[in-house]
Amino acid sequence: PVTEPITESQAPAGDDTTKETPKADQSVQLAALVASKLESIPDPRSLKRADLPRIFKILDEGIAAGRRYVAEFPESEAMPRVCCDLGRLLILNVDRHLGTLDEEAKIFGTPLSADQRLQELLTYLAEVVSYCEIALAAEISSSLRCRTQVILGDCLLKMRESSRSADAFSKALELDTSKIDLPELKIKRIEALEIAERYQEMLEAGKDCLENDPRSRFLPHLVYFTHKAHRHLGLLYDGRQLWRTWGPVLSAGALGGEIEMPGSTDKWQVPEGKERDFQLMADRAGFYEAFYQLALGNSDAALQALVKYNDQLYERINSGETISMATKTYLEFQSLPMSQRIDVLHGRVAPSLDGLRWIQAPPESDEDKKLELRLFCDSNRASNRQSRFIDLLRKLEHEYSSQGLRVVWLSSVLRAERAPREANAMTEIAIERKLGWSFGVQPGVEAGVLERHLVAHGGTLLMAIDSEGIVRWEVIDPMFWDAGLYRSIIKRLLDNS
Repeated sequence: PVTEPITESQAPAGDDTTKETPKADQSVQLAALVASKLESIPDPRSLKRADLPRIFKILDEGIAAGRRYVAEFPESEAMPRVCCDLGRLLILNVDRHLGTLDEEAKIFGTPLSADQRLQELLTYLAEVVSYCEIALAAEISSSLRCRTQVILGDCLLKMRESSRSADAFSKALELDTSKIDLPELKIKRIEALEIAERYQEMLEAGKDCLENDPRSRFLPHLVYFTHKAHRHLGLLYDGRQLWRTWGPVLSAGALGGEIEMPGSTDKWQVPEGKERDFQLMADRAGFYEAFYQLALGNSDAALQALVKYNDQLYERINSGETISMATKTYLEFQSLPMSQRIDVLHGRVAPSLDGLRWIQAPPESDEDKKLELRLFCDSNRASNRQSRFIDLLRKLEHEYSSQGLRVVWLSSVLRAERAPREANAMTEIAIERKLGWSFGVQPGVEAGVLERHLVAHGGTLLMAIDSEGIVRWEVIDPMFWDAGLYRSIIKRLLDNS
């Protein structure tokens, strides 16, 4: 007799091999495809423009495969891993995605605004967050959970949720880190902590890395971030000592080869290709020696350090060495003008404000005044780059006004006919921010107020002037994140008044 083939409807109960095997194979193949696409993408920092078309194709194929997997196999065993791979692919693609949207918008004559770009970014990366949440909710290995937290941290940092990002990186460090770049994770966490303004944790993380795991290709960045934590918190002596300890290490590392590490007899081989990073940070050590000396009230030592710093850089430049643009910026816009003012103005009576057109004049008599912070900043910068610093300065003035702190805000215009417009802009800011300061504008260069202070038009400078009218301290381009630094200066000068 001829046996009829068993049809799908005639198959024995519980025997679903014919129906399920192809779908299971498809699931495995699709998951492998997503993983292979991600693995085929090199370090984005090593890419050249010619590589982009190939990388874009890989991203498109990987993202399409990943989204298909998530839609068709949400209950599969490999779902958490695919979610991780897809999340990383989406993060790698987000800038390109925004660029494409912007180009499309320009065709219709309405390029995306900054707020629109941010909303598009948040919408796109919300998908990544959802995939990370799916993976973290599953029973997965410690190494995969670690990788998921890293991806989530990267995503949240791009979404400007820096505190949540720092938390994700912290959780990753508590897991199995064998499958991720541990030194990079540590530096990412420190960066996220800084952006979140969690400076004490940032300091502790930086010090921990320098004390226990300094043999890292990110050593120059660890030193710089830890320095920033010190200045954010106003820890001036420790900040100075940091550069005295690690500055020579960075200089040695700039030469390559094996270098000695503080507190160890074992030498360490500087990673090949990282010499320029070491040089970049080593070039800042001399400047920050002066920076901390001035903040500590040692103006003579600060001037000597700056002169030495300037001379050493000019010797290198004159010998034909090409120094980095960042180092040139430190030299030309920080060290040179700072050394000139310390030499000519510091320790002497502050220059006169004669010629200033006052909008809100200081009182004729202020017997309680012990310290003046004199801010040179035009209204445009006060509304933009220095906006949050203006808020901080207002807070500091309220905090210490009863002890004698006063703030004077000065702006300038190159031509006298523009002075009323600048005065109106300053007044609007003062009303909006509820500033109780004295403030005014220099109406044209002939007034000479900025020139007497050796301040360039358009620049931003904060000076501290004691109860006797003597210039004691300054900082170029003051920013909101250095609240601890300003408090240390204010307390020292008030205590000495």
